Amino acid sequence: MVEVMYTKETKPFPNNSLPILYYPKAVVNLLDGPEAAQRVLALFEKNGYSNGWTNGIFSYHHFHSNTHEVLACITGEATVQLGGPDAQKYSFAKGDVLLLPAGVAHKRIDASNDFKIVGAYPDGLEPDIQKGGTEHYESIKQTIATVNIPAKDPLEGEKGALVTSWT
Repeated sequence: MVEVMYTKETKPFPNNSLPILYYPKAVVNLLDGPEAAQRVLALFEKNGYSNGWTNGIFSYHHFHSNTHEVLACITGEATVQLGGPDAQKYSFAKGDVLLLPAGVAHKRIDASNDFKIVGAYPDGLEPDIQKGGTEHYESIKQTIATVNIPAKDPLEGEKGALVTSWT
């Protein structure tokens, strides 16, 4: 089951009219053993999301204006805030996946010591990191509006939640 979450524009964070997709425990079956990160990244890559990495979530609000981003928690748990400083906080735990539309602010509020995620981008794009300044706000919003909707859902390919929720 996929949960759909909406954010509102909260200057200086543009967010996106496309919803965040939250897939609880969607990759938990891939997480046993030492190659968990590689198995999750291989699933993403099979569905067109590459340029993957393993790390955490920054402890400051940020977003990417030039690409969407998929994140999967492979160990531990964290509280994340999605949408900016006044937005709701969510639990993000082992096996959970988030698909963040371009422009959606995200921040790690706190995390267990073993919290680790993998991330990737549609078509292997290289993300920019925006911290919510107002100087180029309108041009950043225009960049976000030009980001293409991916052809496939990061987990379920052509028949996934992205296809029905983002088109």
